[in-house]
Amino acid sequence: MITIVNALTPVLSLILLGFVIRRSEFISPSFWPSAERLTYFLLMPAALIHSLAGKNIGSLPWFGILVSVEGVVAASALLVVVWGAANRGMGGGVFTSLFQGSVRFNTFVALALAESLFGRDGLFLAALGAGFMIVLINVLCVSAFSLTVGSGGGVDLRRLGTDLLHNPLIIGCVLGIGLNASGWQLPAALDGTLALAGKAAFPVGLMAVGAAYRAGNLALHWQPLAVSCGIQFLCKPVLAWSLTTATGLTGAAAGAVLLLFSVPTSPASYILSRQMGGDHDSMASIITAQTCLSFVTLPVTVWMLL
Repeated sequence: MITIVNALTPVLSLILLGFVIRRSEFISPSFWPSAERLTYFLLMPAALIHSLAGKNIGSLPWFGILVSVEGVVAASALLVVVWGAANRGMGGGVFTSLFQGSVRFNTFVALALAESLFGRDGLFLAALGAGFMIVLINVLCVSAFSLTVGSGGGVDLRRLGTDLLHNPLIIGCVLGIGLNASGWQLPAALDGTLALAGKAAFPVGLMAVGAAYRAGNLALHWQPLAVSCGIQFLCKPVLAWSLTTATGLTGAAAGAVLLLFSVPTSPASYILSRQMGGDHDSMASIITAQTCLSFVTLPVTVWMLL
């Protein structure tokens, strides 16, 4: 239990700090939109390039991990689309919050738990699985925005293609994977710069979530919140267990995959929602609620792993 508390407390603390700073007006309200743009266009892409460029999968069970994580992401996205089709009264902005809240995952919490439970091997296996998912998740989420927000109900393939090609998160993923595939090592100075910039993305993003949070939003957005929590904390762990069993993954590899799909959604969801015209109020509520709820759900997952 202490491992989970240690991993989740910094997340909630930074959200709370952003909430307090915004309400106290210690910093001008005009700071937050600029901080969000900085995170979205610079800090997060730097983190993605750094994390994806230097991994060497070697003799690890990478194929089983790849099939498992991509399968769970695709199935989760399909569940949200089916639910959205059955509830057409939901606005496009709220749908994107539900989508991100059901598909994304908190990398920081997952990696922290993997290292605490399985050591350095678990950390590397979880990072490998996260790397496999990053491109697919960002393509799916950007596509959800392009097809539902400001599309007038139609499918604008030109807008979708433009959004995918110009999205800084996808560009960061492609650059990182391209560097990895080429075998070219980033110069130490450049890699260190990217690593340092990437470390700033997480705290700034979390404080931006807190700054946007409104206490009444949890009740206002109860429906997408409930559905996203059901998919995030029930459907995804069950799917992950099924696929790891089917692909023959065991030990730390299976545990790392299960952890990736047992954590709350990513704070990056809020930044993407703000920048692409989503319903950022509902997104902030989902992030906050899932992070709090994970204090209850994660001990169950860890108990099952051990």
